[in-house]
Amino acid sequence: MMIRNLLRRLVLKEKASSQDFINFWKKQGARIGEGTYFFDPRSNCLGINNPCNLTIGRNVQVTHGVVIVDHGYDWSVLKGAYGEVLGNTGQISIGDNVFIGMNAIILKNVHIGNNVIIGAGSVVTHDIPDDSVAAGNPCRVLMPLSVYREKRTNAQLEEAVNLFDAYVKTHPGEIPDKEFFREYFWLFERPDEEGRVSCAEFDRVMHFVDGSYDLSAKVFSESKRLFDSFEDFIKYCQAKKSKE
Repeated sequence: MMIRNLLRRLVLKEKASSQDFINFWKKQGARIGEGTYFFDPRSNCLGINNPCNLTIGRNVQVTHGVVIVDHGYDWSVLKGAYGEVLGNTGQISIGDNVFIGMNAIILKNVHIGNNVIIGAGSVVTHDIPDDSVAAGNPCRVLMPLSVYREKRTNAQLEEAVNLFDAYVKTHPGEIPDKEFFREYFWLFERPDEEGRVSCAEFDRVMHFVDGSYDLSAKVFSESKRLFDSFEDFIKYCQAKKSKE
């Protein structure tokens, strides 16, 4: 494993891993907070002429194909037509607890606030305020984060049932293990006496996003379950499927 990792670093260099990528840009002068993660640095392009222009906060999740650019070379056309050199650069700042969807492009002179979701394929040309969900080309605010939370809360049961249905269609005669529902376990899993989950996979999910575990554990212990057990949840899924 050590040799494999060494070879990976030799070939991919700063794009060998998220931490290598972050360390590289921090050495150049970019400011990047703890808990930030690049899921696929090989596909990410930081078109940054001046790394001091880039600030990324804590717990920012950067997915496949995201591009961040602090400059434009469009002045080359102006130079060709008028002879002038007109610089074109600006700052980019991304706040704390931000998700940036696949293939999004973030251009110069943009500030993305805290607690923001940027949809896949968005082109961010203007500031995005705190606590919002934004998407599109150009990217615009679609709704407050609180409204999105309510929508996602209301969709949990239907999505979990559909996931069960997809599994049994591809695994005839089988019932999925509860770990299969790793993002939906709040529907049926109950905390132990210490307010923790006994399933290792669920506990791992609870630890996602640095510094958020205590909040998640508190909310989890206080939340009501739709089902008394995983078995009751499966019975509900089976009943829903039989009615179709």
